[in-house]
Amino acid sequence: MKRIQCFAVAMAMIVLLVSAGALAGAHSGKGDGHKKMGQYSGFEGNEEALGAAVAAAIAETSPTKGPEHDFGGREKDLGLAVASAIKIMNSNSAYQHEMNDALVKMTLNFIQFAKDNDMMEAAVTEEIATQMPMMTRVRRLIDKTGNTELALIAVTEQTACFYQLVLDTQREPGKVTYKSPFATVLASTTRLGMHDLTEQEIHELWTVPRIKGAGEMMGVDLQVSEWREDGMITISLPESRVANAN
Repeated sequence: MKRIQCFAVAMAMIVLLVSAGALAGAHSGKGDGHKKMGQYSGFEGNEEALGAAVAAAIAETSPTKGPEHDFGGREKDLGLAVASAIKIMNSNSAYQHEMNDALVKMTLNFIQFAKDNDMMEAAVTEEIATQMPMMTRVRRLIDKTGNTELALIAVTEQTACFYQLVLDTQREPGKVTYKSPFATVLASTTRLGMHDLTEQEIHELWTVPRIKGAGEMMGVDLQVSEWREDGMITISLPESRVANAN
């Protein structure tokens, strides 16, 4: 039964995407030999209907049937989000854009500016300082409960700055592993001369000191793996702390 449900949902999503393509074709001027500039979902003005269809699919396949999968009353917001995803996933003329594309570019621009003006250390310090209210709150919880796993959650799943930037995350007790999100955009922007950064440089001068600094604020010595050529990064608790967290 579950396979049938998943198949039905998959077919429904295919129909939605095909419809989007057809409508987007109308927006882009297909048939007149001219493609209009801009990205279109094909659901302009119909986002609420799109959201209702997606909400029904989510509710149908939800493994928990919990409130986190109930989008009743928020169909238009969900439709706008899905329409945005359609536009992004169909943006592939220069390179295949991903859902984190805008945040990746803004982060790269910020890091590039800091590098060009010899302000990298100051930029890291400022970034850590902006997190102080949340980190202070988490430190109080750690002091109260002894659960150092909270520090790991605070710099990953707790903050949208992480889970909107990083698309694929693997979670294990005491560690989070993810792929550095900058490679796709950097391949294009370095070729165009917009950035002269490398992922290893970003990792060593930006990612590691930020994570270590956040850990210090929470009283936990967070570990960050050295740069790997496959781009995989692991943030972890010291081994002695993993036992305490469990």
